[in-house]
Amino acid sequence: MVRVILTPPFPAEFFGGQDEHEVSAGDVFALVRALDAIAPGFALAADSRAAIAVNGVAITAWDTPLDPGTEVLFVTRIAGG
Repeated sequence: MVRVILTPPFPAEFFGGQDEHEVSAGDVFALVRALDAIAPGFALAADSRAAIAVNGVAITAWDTPLDPGTEVLFVTRIAGG
């Protein structure tokens, strides 16, 4: 299982306030799909509004593999220059 941590506004907007989840997924794409099955609309929001870190390292490739015990963090992107 992959440990998922969601920062605001994602827990309130999609998951009834729950900010941590345990999900089975082999890569980030499968993880986002699984989370979208729980909370429809999350995949679109993740694609457009979330930055993702796997075990503390920011990633952009959704084909990044996930091993059991991996921690994935979804945070809101911050605009700026």
